[in-house]
Amino acid sequence: MKMKQMRLTAVLVFSSIILMACSNPFDELADDINNALGLGSSSEEAETGEENSDDETADEENAEVEEETTDEEVPQEEPDGEAAEESDEETDPMYETFDYSHLYGEGEETTIEEGDYTVGDDIVPGRYSITTSSEYGAYLSIYNEEDRYVAGEALINEESSEDFADYPTELLVYLSEGDTMEVTNDDSFTLTPVSEEYDDELPAGMHVAGHDIEAGDYRITSQEAERVGYVETSHAEAYVTSRNAVGNAEEGGRESFLMTIEEGDIVDVIGVQSINLEKLD
Repeated sequence: MKMKQMRLTAVLVFSSIILMACSNPFDELADDINNALGLGSSSEEAETGEENSDDETADEENAEVEEETTDEEVPQEEPDGEAAEESDEETDPMYETFDYSHLYGEGEETTIEEGDYTVGDDIVPGRYSITTSSEYGAYLSIYNEEDRYVAGEALINEESSEDFADYPTELLVYLSEGDTMEVTNDDSFTLTPVSEEYDDELPAGMHVAGHDIEAGDYRITSQEAERVGYVETSHAEAYVTSRNAVGNAEEGGRESFLMTIEEGDIVDVIGVQSINLEKLD
């Protein structure tokens, strides 16, 4: 019995030695066959398989990173508010400074009656003195292309009764291309081109500092009147730089005040025949 066990043990040991000795030759033989067929060795295939497995794992990781990057919101830089938003003074035409220089010395005498008129079609653009034949007052108003009010006045003629003595008899205006004039009542108005400058008196209407009058510091006075009028200065339609009441003192009118008129200002005399100017040194 012991002899059989010893023989069995010897056989198992001998078989293990043979398998260990033969494994490498079989592998080498398989490699030679694969090389001859152009398939590569079995060991290379194993290595290639491992490399491909590693590459696939890396690709999957990269794909996951790309998906995460795509899903993330990329913050956008917000533009500077001051640079992105233009101020009203840069975009709104009402803030554009007045420029009537192209109208100096322009115009053509004409007479108009009740109705609507367009400057450029019915009236030549220019600077005008407007008078009326009405003894009891006739009203006209002027609007620009954007339908904004430019000027207007109730006028009488110089022969009207004393009851209308405080009303203007003349209105000085600049009429630009596209302006419209509306005339009410059945009286006529005469438009006469003017180009003169004024030194010590400004009639009702529009006056440009630097052309119609000199820029500078002035004392403004007005005659006693039953009505209240106004003297305004402005650079643009959007705002008035100064406004002073003149005429009837009981209703807030001032008999005298100081005013600085800058180059390019529009000085509007409204509701009174005229004001007196005294330039200060």
